[in-house]
Amino acid sequence: MKSNFLKLSVLLLLLVAFTNCQKTEPEPEVIDNSLIIAKASTAKYVIVSPTTGAARAQVEPNVISIDHLALGYQSQKAILTSKEPGGSGTKVIFTCDRETGDNLFQVTSQADWDVMFVDVAQTGPQIVFSAQNMNQLSDDNIHKINEDGTGYARLSAPDEVVDCFGISCKIFAAYDPAWSPNASKIAFDIHLREVVELHPHNSICIMDADGSNKQVLFNINMEEAHYHDICFTQDGQFLLFLKDLANNTEVKALHIATKTVIDITNHFIVEGLHPTDIWTSPTENKIYFNKYEPGGGDLYQIGYKTEGDQFEIDGIYSMLSEVVAGGPAFGAPDCQKWDGN
Repeated sequence: MKSNFLKLSVLLLLLVAFTNCQKTEPEPEVIDNSLIIAKASTAKYVIVSPTTGAARAQVEPNVISIDHLALGYQSQKAILTSKEPGGSGTKVIFTCDRETGDNLFQVTSQADWDVMFVDVAQTGPQIVFSAQNMNQLSDDNIHKINEDGTGYARLSAPDEVVDCFGISCKIFAAYDPAWSPNASKIAFDIHLREVVELHPHNSICIMDADGSNKQVLFNINMEEAHYHDICFTQDGQFLLFLKDLANNTEVKALHIATKTVIDITNHFIVEGLHPTDIWTSPTENKIYFNKYEPGGGDLYQIGYKTEGDQFEIDGIYSMLSEVVAGGPAFGAPDCQKWDGN
């Protein structure tokens, strides 16, 4: 009996030890390879993990307000547009440390441009921005500059001639630029006037990174709509954008090579409300968007698939980050690659 009891005891001890070994194996660590920045309030932004939806940091840099924002190259810096401190109301570009707001640096001068929109390349610290020239008040066009203020170049100009589906047009204004994944192209919203009749057009356009080879991809009468949140899919084959009409907002997917446009609006309606902002992940086939609410609303994500000129939403949306009492909103989300530092 004692022998059997000892054998049974040894077996039980071995089983317990084996079970404990199984339980103590470490869980595989999920590491973010990108980060999301969103506008948390008038002068505060939040850094969000795209893996967990958790807020890594809420930051209030020493600026008057935040009008537009993006993450810098490899997510080291936050890139902001804000009113310059002199009181003129002109918006300039600032950079600051991503999770502290420290080392605030003014990139552009209020004497040169009133900046409206910024985007940062995935391949280097280059900012593309739309701005009004302070010396020519009707001049809204596209420019680029490095995060440290060097390397400025103008990429579009008023009265520059552009072919719009066989009609010769001149640039009236250009807005909302976005880098392609490999930074070889820039997409943007362009307002055109026909050379002969001055008939207005509002178009989605693409150009090379040096401003050459402008090509209109999508076009309607300018009075009908405004395009914004223009962004590339991860493979660089499609543009996604919001089309604001008089009474609603539509979400479109545009195949660059064939100029095919697919309406995907219904996939982004949450509780009967359309999104105010969208942006794509640089590392996954995901789109981030927020529900229409004052100040930003909850943050959602949805997947997609691409094959040739076919674009398909993959599944249904899910909430990534929820606005809670005392917590940040999630306005104007932007996503950038992150090296983990």
